[in-house]
Order: sequence, then C-alpha cells, then structure tokens
Amino acid sequence: NDYMKDWLHIYQKYLNVVLDAQAPPSVCQSCDCDPADYRCLECVGNSYLCWGCCRDAHVHTPLHRVEAWTGSHFEPSWLWPLGIGIYLGHGGDLCPQQTPLSRPSDPPAMPALDDHSYGAKPKGRKLEGHSVCVVVHTNGVHHLPFVRCKCSDAEPFDIQLIRAGFYPSTEKEPRTVFSVPLLNLYLVETLECRTATNNFYSKLRRLTNETFPHSVPDRYRELLRAGRQWRHLSELASFGFANNGQHPGEGELALFCAACPQPGINLPKGWEKDPNQWLYVRFIILDGNFVCVHRLLRGQEGDTVYLKPAGEGYMTAPGPYMDHVHSTAEAREVSKCYNHRAIADRGKAHKGCDVSGIGAAACRHGAFYPTSVGDFQKGERYLNMDYILTKAVKFGRTAEAPRLVCLYDINCQYPVNVYKRMAAKAYLLDTDTLDKFTWGIGTWHVHGHKNQCLARYSPSFIPGVGTTTGEILESLWALTNDTGRMSSIMTLAHRIEAMDAAMLESNRQKMLGLVGSLSGKLLQSRIEWNEARADFEALSAPPPNATDDERKKWWKKQMEKAEEGRRNGKVKAMDVYNIKYGKQQIKDSGRHGPTEPVGIVKWVSLGIQIGEDQQRVIQRVRKYGKSPSDSEALEIAKLRERLVTRYQEYYNLGESLFPLVDIHEINTIPLWGSTCSCDEEDCPHPADREIKGKTPGRASLNTPESEVLLMASTTVVLPVGWGAVRTAELELRKAQALGCLEQIRIEVGHKSFLFRSNKNLKLGDGKTGRLRGYAAIASANRVINLYRSIYHHARSALSKLKAEPALLAKLQLVQPNDVKPLLSVYLPNARNQRNKPVPWLWALDAFGDITNTSYLAEVHRVNWIRARSRALRWEEEHQLTTKEMEFTMNYFEYTAGMTRDWGKGLPQSPSQNAWSSRCSAVWTMLKVHAETQFSVARSSLAEYLAHGQTEGDGDIERDEDIREDSGSDWEAFAADDLGMGEPEVLRTQNEKGL
Repeated sequence: NDYMKDWLHIYQKYLNVVLDAQAPPSVCQSCDCDPADYRCLECVGNSYLCWGCCRDAHVHTPLHRVEAWTGSHFEPSWLWPLGIGIYLGHGGDLCPQQTPLSRPSDPPAMPALDDHSYGAKPKGRKLEGHSVCVVVHTNGVHHLPFVRCKCSDAEPFDIQLIRAGFYPSTEKEPRTVFSVPLLNLYLVETLECRTATNNFYSKLRRLTNETFPHSVPDRYRELLRAGRQWRHLSELASFGFANNGQHPGEGELALFCAACPQPGINLPKGWEKDPNQWLYVRFIILDGNFVCVHRLLRGQEGDTVYLKPAGEGYMTAPGPYMDHVHSTAEAREVSKCYNHRAIADRGKAHKGCDVSGIGAAACRHGAFYPTSVGDFQKGERYLNMDYILTKAVKFGRTAEAPRLVCLYDINCQYPVNVYKRMAAKAYLLDTDTLDKFTWGIGTWHVHGHKNQCLARYSPSFIPGVGTTTGEILESLWALTNDTGRMSSIMTLAHRIEAMDAAMLESNRQKMLGLVGSLSGKLLQSRIEWNEARADFEALSAPPPNATDDERKKWWKKQMEKAEEGRRNGKVKAMDVYNIKYGKQQIKDSGRHGPTEPVGIVKWVSLGIQIGEDQQRVIQRVRKYGKSPSDSEALEIAKLRERLVTRYQEYYNLGESLFPLVDIHEINTIPLWGSTCSCDEEDCPHPADREIKGKTPGRASLNTPESEVLLMASTTVVLPVGWGAVRTAELELRKAQALGCLEQIRIEVGHKSFLFRSNKNLKLGDGKTGRLRGYAAIASANRVINLYRSIYHHARSALSKLKAEPALLAKLQLVQPNDVKPLLSVYLPNARNQRNKPVPWLWALDAFGDITNTSYLAEVHRVNWIRARSRALRWEEEHQLTTKEMEFTMNYFEYTAGMTRDWGKGLPQSPSQNAWSSRCSAVWTMLKVHAETQFSVARSSLAEYLAHGQTEGDGDIERDEDIREDSGSDWEAFAADDLGMGEPEVLRTQNEKGL
C-alpha cells in the first residue's frame, strides 16, 4: 500500500515519459543523417532508425516488430518491404548458390488506407522467386520470404526450416511455420495457465493487429497439429528416445515419484533382508473424477491418429483397455454400506458424452501412476477400477513390494468380490498379488460411511501407513479439472496427449517440491510423535493394581489379534477399536417390520437427521453471537441454505410417499427441548422449553432452523393411514435417544480423563497451555450440550408418540449435574463421595449393560488403545520420512546416471552427447539440492532432540517394546491416528490429544 501511495504522486511523470515514445527524433539514431522513419518495438530502447539502417540492423532479427512514421504518427509496419528475409542452410547467411533479396533503392511506400493488415504480406506466394511463409512467433504473425539452401547436399525444405528454428506445419512445401520459442511458450501456457489453443491463437492475432485482428490469417488448426507434434517430440527427447532411437513402450514417457520405494531404482542392495519391511510398503490411492468428460463429437474420430497408442504416458493404452471394457460384464453387487454415488451411479451414462470421467491411481505423495488412468464410459464401475488397479501394480516393479496398501472411497465394498472379478481375466491381478493388499478408505470419505467402517478401513487403523490420509487425489483433481474441461472437445487421441501432459507436469511439480516437503516433515513428524507419546503416557501411568496392569496387557493382545484378523481377511476383528456396550444392533436404516415400508423409514430417518442439523445450526448461531464476523455469517448462511435444500428433499419425498395427502395442510406443533451452545456445565438455559415456530409450508419461517418439520410427533392430529409412520418414528426416536445418551457418556468420560490426566487443568506449561486446556473443556461442553438438546427433542417426541411408560420413566431430563466429570475417575480420594450415587445416565441400562463400571473401563480401554495407536502412527510417519529422504537421494543419483548413459553402446553425435549430459546435470543438481536441504533438516532435528526433548528415551512404553510385544513384522502393529477416522464426538476428544 505504501508503494501504491508513492506511485500516486509520480504517475503523471511516468505517463509523460511513456507518451514521449510516440514521436521520433529528428534524425536516425544510427547514421545521424536521414530521417527516423522507423522504430523497433523489440530492440532495447525503442531504437529510432531510418529505413536503410533499420534494414541493416534486422538482417539477423527478422521477427522483430516495427512501426513506420506516416508524417503524423506511427502505425504498424513490417520488415519484408525493406528486403528482410530468412536465409536457410548456412547459419543465417546467404547460400552461395542463391541470390540475395534485393534491397530497395527508395523508402517503401505506405500501404493503402483500406489495407487493414498495414501491408503485412507481399502479393502472391513468392517474392523474387522465394517462398513466402506465414511465420507464427511469440509477438504475432509475420509474412517473410525464405531463401533456401540450394547446395548439392542441401537437405529438404522442412529439415532446413527445423534447423533454422522454425517448425513446419506440413512435411511437403509448408506455407506456415511456427518458431520454436512460440511452440515452447504454447506448451507452457497450456500447462501453467490452462489456456485453450483457440484463446492462445486469438491472443497472437491481437498482438499482430489489435485494431483489425480478423485480418490476421487463421492458423488455429495448424497450431493444434504442430503443438501436438512438438509436445511429443519434446517428451521423446526428455526421456532419452532421441539418443537410443527406439520407440517408447508402456509408461516410458512418464515420471513417477522419487520417494516411493522402487526396486532397482532407489532401494539399496539387500533391502529384502531388512527386518523392517513395512518401510517398503507401496501405496495405491484410487479415485474417480466426473469433471474430465469428453463430449460426443460426430464425424471427428474417423481419422484419429494416436501418438500414444500403447499407453506411453499416464492414460492407459486405449486398445486393450476398451477390449477389456467391452468384454467384461459389470455384476450387480448389493452394498452393505450406504449407497454411495460411486456405487449407485455405476451404470449411469453421462448424456452427450462418450467419456463420463476418468479413474486414476496415485501414490501417497501425490504422483500419478503411469499407464493407470482410464476413461469411464458410464459411472465408476468396478470393471474400470479393476483394470486401473492392475496397471498401477504392474507398473515397474510395484508387485515386488512386501505389502500393498490400497485406499479407495468405497473399499468397504470394492474388495468383497475382487478375487472373483480378477480371476475372470488372465491379464488382471493374480491371487498372490491380491493377498498382499490391505484395503482402506481415505480419512475424509470414511466419515460418510457407516460407523463400523471407521475402525475397519480408516488409514488411522492400518499399520505401517504413518499419517497417510488417502485423499491426495482430491487435491490433484483441482488442477487436472482445468485440463479436463479444455480437452472435452478435443479428439480422443489429442485428449490423451493433453491429459498426459497435465499429469506429467503435476508429477514434475510434486517431485520438485518433494525435497522441501520431506525436509519440513522430518522435524514436524518428530514433534507430533513426541506429543502423541506424551498423551499416551498420560493414559499409561503406572497401574495402581495388578488388575489394571493385566487389563492393559489384554488391551495389547486385543490390538494384536485385531490386526491378525485383518491380515486374514476378517476386517470385523477391527471392531475392538470401538467402544463395546453389548448394545442392541440399531440398524442405520431404522427398525421396521413387515408393515413398515423402507421408503417410510427412509423419510422418517431423513426428518430426524434434519432435526439434528437444526440443533447444530442453532448452536452455531448462538456461539457466534449477535454480531458475527463476515466469515462466520457466511458459514451460517451456507448451513441455512443446506437446511432449506434438505427441507425440499424431505417434502418431495413425503409427497411421493403420500400422494393422496396434502402434507402442506397438516397442522403441526413444535417439540419441546433445550437448545444450548454454552461452554459451561451449569447451563443457564432451561432444560425444557418451546422452540418458537409456526405451521410450515416449506422453509417458510424467518430462519430455517426454526422450522417445525412435519413428522408424526409434530402433528396435531395424526393423518389417517400414518400408523406405519408413527411406528417407524417411535423406533427411530428410541435409537436416537439412546444414541445421544451414549455420545454424552463418551464425551463426559473424555472430559473426566482430561481432569484425571491434568490435575487443576494444568494442561501445559505456562498460560498458553492452561488456556488450551480450558478451550478443550469448553469444546467438550459444547458437544455435550448439543447432544443434550437432541436428546430432549427425541424424549419429547417419544412422549407425543406414546412410547411405553417404562421407557419414558427411564429417560429422564439430563441436568447440568448429570454431565459433570466423574470424581471417581479424576479425583478418587475426594471427600464426601462415599454415599453419593453416580448420575442416572451412567446406571441406565441403555444398551443391555446393567453395570456402569464396565463402561468406564471400556471408555478408558478405547482411549488407551487409540492414544497408543496415535503414537505408533506418528512414529511410523517419522521413520517413513527418514527413509523417503534416502529413497529420494537414490532416485536422483540413479536418474542422473541413467540419463548420462542413454546412448551407451550406440554411436552418438556431439549433439546427442550434449543433450544427455545436460539432462544428467539437471538430476545431479537436484541431488545436490536435496543433500543441502536434507542436511539442514537433520541439523534442525538434532538441535530439537538436544534442547527440545530429552525425556522420550525413558518412556513407560517404549515404541521398541511395543513392537516386541506384537512381533517384528510391521503388520502386527495396531493402527490409529487420533483425529482421523473417528465418529464426530470422538474426533472432538481426539483433537485434544486423547
């Protein structure tokens, strides 16, 4: 801002200086005698020259843009009228067998007033017998004569052009050429700026003639063709095929990741004997993208020429892939989880498109696997993903990895019949390879699955993966989508090249940023590991008695047994990571009998979910107060907008279920319940109060969260035929009330452990630590009060639905005293506690468990297991980072040697030797850069270990001891990284470090 303020005082002076260039000096700046009739816009300093000096100055710079003085002003002009042309075959000099272009004896005449091109081209296709070509350059479109070499050993015209730095649009007698700087700029703009070819050429036309751009020749199609060819030539040269003279094979025009373990490339000799084989695990992250479509273009695919027919880049070979698609039938599989889009839309075609999207595989660092990106013809079908997964595993020597971890959005369903599907095709993965897989779901998508999927498939629970999220492709799509939109109307062959180029650039940028990423992660992972260990130690204090000690040993065994079950294909064994109550199985779709159609249950369940969302919005509104910030107001607006959308969905479904009932005319009354967002236990809001509302149409009230939703419990008079609706809501409200009590107990247990592990709330050293502790307690109270509110609404609904009196008597109001931390947990020696009973919700037989002490042990067990798992995950991440730094160095060294030996054993020209040396030098520089950065990172880590942490070596539970208990094989590690893969309430407590 200060610079801009200073500029406001001098901008008029700048403007005058800029305008001074519009009038020439009296004489030529070169000869000081003739009038300055021309000025060059490309030469340094806006040189003002007479026509003769202008010609002499531009003999070897024929692509400069000049302007001519008309007597009153400058206007665009060209160099060809001055006798300037391009001489081929002799380094820019005239061929001895040719005559030079004639030099005019008088200044060129000004073009006619009706010549909108300002005399851009000579008449006819030849000038003095020499071919006149359209030259497309970075500063516009030129017309220049080309004087060929006519020596006895002269090369063909197109070769002469290429040697001079001009790429011909055709092989025979080209009339349009593109300068090499222009083609390089074109490739960079399509990658960095995502500029479409049409827009790029429109820019060139404007640069050529801003007033009349339509007068510039249209060479859009020629640029498309030349751009494809130049990109392919550049890739061939970059991967050594200009040196060895061979044709690239599958995946040989693609870069991969430097940090992933690749046998024969970046792994040390004897790595197979390393007892820590988990350090060599390979990650394959799968995902689908429905933005990168291809429009159905009639008549444009008949003469398609594929420059990459064998899958040389990242897109898989189209021939074998389409043979697989056409010969494979997609079997219908019933999902045991929610009906996710990837499953529900598998057979859905994309109207107007022959490609509905793409599927891809990437490593944990965000590098696309070569040859493993395939087009979707309909939805995200298993037959597509099977082929993509196969190509990813078969790239290089991936299959030699001791273990493969596949993370995919729907991996709770995808691997169910994967053995059967793969066995049906000989070219897909075999059983031995599939046995190496551990299946998981990304840490973001897993929260959209059923609760049991968390422990079974979250990367937080998979050993040896560190803190891998499995969501890296989501960030890659943000960049790839721009190319996808741009290529949607290309031919399929051109689209493959464009997508390959985008993914090659993505992998290249990932590789360039890898050194900095690993360097920063080395210290950060150690800090996180130490914090996780400290949190685990807080739950692993010396046991007060042998029973507790035995219990912890049993918890270890549970973790080991769960991991053994996972390895044997029994993912249900991982359920021990969840809290067990012996509760009745409450189906996510609700309990319904033969008289309760699934559609009604779905409708009622949706209404209950909307009610819970209303409470969350109310809590958020109260949290931000009467004067929210702009960002907070925007967040509230988005939440309300989502509520309105869900209302519409709810009422539309209701209209389809009850076509004979006008549901908008049914009178409703509000439920009763508390809606509080306090941070305190002693909530000032009444426990039971009415939510103000009216009879709804749709979202017709002042705020969506005040809407009284039409349900059986809110009707004044139950409509005829709604008995099934009442029954469904009654059962679902029971589950809701009991589930809320469960969540309240979980959070109160967590709050109790906060007090237990940190007496007097000394959660850290100094004021900052104490403030963090109080913030954690306030966050826990907000979550508790939210579920209190939802519980009270469910309780009110049960009362109106006339639930069993015995149940209503057990479901009491949850008062502030009921949700205080348990003194028996955090302060067992407190006075006057002997005869005081625990609050009623702890003794309630909510899920068939008649004891409350077992629940406390269960809460402590799960927190202990997950805290221990969190420490393991960060330890793994730190060790993986250390190893990946070594892999990266080895990769750069290997690639430098490989590029240096591109033409080994073959006759090489000096140019070929120079090119391989140049490419090798680039990789050597990357290695030197990595050595420097890694050295700094290791020094920072050593300094931290020396001054920032010394207590880690004396842990109660050393990580080495943990591993010894579970065996040397990494697969025996239990897995979890708190803050990933947890239910909503547990995520809250995980963020606090437990």
